[in-house]
Amino acid sequence: METSQVVAFGYHDIRERWRQLIAALKAIIAHTMFYVRKRLPLFPFFRAVRRFGFSRALGDIYYRKGLRKSYAGEYHAAIEWFDAALECYPHHANAYFGRGVAKTRRGDHPGALEDYSRVIELFPDVSSVYNNRGLVRTKTGDRHGALADFDKAIELDPANPSAYFNRGLVKSPGGADARALANIFQAARLGNPDAGEWLRDHGYEWYYDCN
Repeated sequence: METSQVVAFGYHDIRERWRQLIAALKAIIAHTMFYVRKRLPLFPFFRAVRRFGFSRALGDIYYRKGLRKSYAGEYHAAIEWFDAALECYPHHANAYFGRGVAKTRRGDHPGALEDYSRVIELFPDVSSVYNNRGLVRTKTGDRHGALADFDKAIELDPANPSAYFNRGLVKSPGGADARALANIFQAARLGNPDAGEWLRDHGYEWYYDCN
């Protein structure tokens, strides 16, 4: 009786393994046919397959397609390509970052916040990600969270002009004070054109002394 139970369990286990294998093969065929229908160049793809494996290589291709759509302002299409990239390779930090940018442009601030946070989980030492997440938090009214992100962005990269400018704006919700102006002036010194324009629009004269 015990022997028959062991045999039965082994049979079902083998069936389940075959089912998983067939499902994986079907997914590979579906991704490949999608790739062929889009007439994407094959040589860079196969070279990436040899280097990273099939899933990562296909994810990179989808990511680059999404990036081009995002640069063209086609954010809905860009998000679909980033989704496809992450379906292939769930640890693709650049795809999360690109999707976060596209979601921000479309006004999906909760979605963008989630994507930027995921990038930080994967790579916690990238200044620009904290800066972008801080901007999203500013738009959602989370002033304290935004300041924490801008502080971290500057800690990681003291020459990040956007982080100084954004921190200055958050510090001056009801009018510029000395702390806000110090940040905005620093952003202008580091070459941020928005900071320079803000200072001129608010009647401040400034120049950068390189001596």
